[in-house]
Amino acid sequence: MSLDRFLKSGKDHLSSVWHVPDGYAREGSMGRLYTAPAAGTHPLYLCVVRGDHFLTVDVNCEGQQYVTRLGWIHDAPPAGVAGAPLYRCLVNGSRELFESNDPNCEGQASPGGPLGYAVTG
Repeated sequence: MSLDRFLKSGKDHLSSVWHVPDGYAREGSMGRLYTAPAAGTHPLYLCVVRGDHFLTVDVNCEGQQYVTRLGWIHDAPPAGVAGAPLYRCLVNGSRELFESNDPNCEGQASPGGPLGYAVTG
């Protein structure tokens, strides 16, 4: 399943493999997730805080509101196929979270390391 990133009127990024609510425009794919557990993978969850969507590997959504499990992502760069890290980022000067394959978070602030590695090839 393709993990796509969407943007709603410059206010909220939403990364999902599912249909998203009206008002979100697709920005592009960040790779693919598995639909079932596979060796060397872990689940990836969609959560929300203050109306801001974010991804996490924590089933408890880091104490925030759980939305759904999106799929499974590699723990490390996948062997034998192209892959890309997936980072959770923070918009500078804001509390708005988004995901990116760019370790520099597209010039924004990054609160941590990769959430996992999506298959891109």
